[in-house]
Amino acid sequence: MSGAPLLEVEGLAKHFPLGGGWLGGERKLLKAVDGVSFALAAGELVALVGESGCGKSTTGRLILRLLAPTTGSVRFRGEDLLAADARRMKELRRDIQVIFQDPYASLNPRMRIGTILEEPLVVHGIGNAGERRERVHEVLGQVGLTESALGRYPHEFSGGQRQRVCIARALMLGPSLVVADEPVSSLDVSIQAQVINLVQDLRQARELTILFIAHDLNMVRHISDRVAVMYLGRIVEEGRTEAVYQNPLHPYTRALLDAVPIADPTVRRQRQLLSGDLPSPVDLPPGCRFQSRCPEVMDRCRKEDPQLIQMDSVHRVACLLHG
Repeated sequence: MSGAPLLEVEGLAKHFPLGGGWLGGERKLLKAVDGVSFALAAGELVALVGESGCGKSTTGRLILRLLAPTTGSVRFRGEDLLAADARRMKELRRDIQVIFQDPYASLNPRMRIGTILEEPLVVHGIGNAGERRERVHEVLGQVGLTESALGRYPHEFSGGQRQRVCIARALMLGPSLVVADEPVSSLDVSIQAQVINLVQDLRQARELTILFIAHDLNMVRHISDRVAVMYLGRIVEEGRTEAVYQNPLHPYTRALLDAVPIADPTVRRQRQLLSGDLPSPVDLPPGCRFQSRCPEVMDRCRKEDPQLIQMDSVHRVACLLHG
């Protein structure tokens, strides 16, 4: 990564209280995100991957300040987002946008598409009515929808078309950073490919920086510059995409890649299947939190908590096998 990063996340954590604490009892915390650190350079697409419940979507919401973090820092172009007041944060949101996972739930069913797309411009006081209409038409064409869509409601579109509307809304203000929270997971495979190709084209045309949250490792390999693997609230491996796919260092990463299907039915391979129970994020074990499922667990894994270490210029891993 050359030059100052566009986005820097350091020690980010979100612990949800679950009650307790009565009569001197211990208060329980769900550690959804527990010390996440990474950075994005301008123009990069970084994929954040992992099983459901690992904390990747919560990480995206913390970066966007849709949730307040317990600890940590988020810096955008060197500015601390967590220290920004409401007025400043509104200004910054012009440059930081989001594409949500569910394209139907994130669109107001009572608003026409034209109104939905114009709304960000109205909220930020951009242009007059004519200029806003011109901008809406421009962005609508960029995502492959026609002018006839403007007078229709979200329920009149297919899932893929609704996601195109969501992408158009995210682009209305010309952002530099987009957090895409599993934007294709609810779509059919053929529609997924169309939306991914659209995101790639728009990224190149607009030089967008994208944090792409996903669980489809096969798709992520073809679109990302770097990939970060999360497990129970922490990043356990991070690096250039091909470095991680060609030489996965963490046993969890290897297990995830082994689970990716191969299109050739004649190919046979030895799969590493995970056994054991997934620990509760409310009651994490001492030491490595992957120890109960790891096929290469050692005695020290039950005592020492591994931290991310730099293996080379393009690869980091949090595993005692390498430290």
